[in-house]
Amino acid sequence: MVNISSVHRIILVQVAVAVVISLIMLAIQGVTAAASAFVGGAIGFLTSLIYAKKMLAPPGSEAKKIIRAHYSAEAYKLIFTILLFSLVFTQYKEVHALSLFASYAATLAVYWVALIFV
Repeated sequence: MVNISSVHRIILVQVAVAVVISLIMLAIQGVTAAASAFVGGAIGFLTSLIYAKKMLAPPGSEAKKIIRAHYSAEAYKLIFTILLFSLVFTQYKEVHALSLFASYAATLAVYWVALIFV
């Protein structure tokens, strides 16, 4: 089972990566690219937060309960990812897609790399 403080650290690193990429985009491409980058990063860290909240199996739980919690949390994460990207592409007409996806991919990479070390 993953330590809750480890989960919070992973999500904080994701937030930091989203902010850094947004600031870089602001300097290079302007406000629209920076906002798009932050939105992409936000999709990454918000869905990780959703996963973390849903993946709460009591310590000492049997393997079936842990696997069930993981599948449920992963399903919620996928559904919210689809919903958030749909919302962005239908409501944010000036979206800079490259910045959006680059920041999302970076936060996703943080999540997967961090899981190796937790």
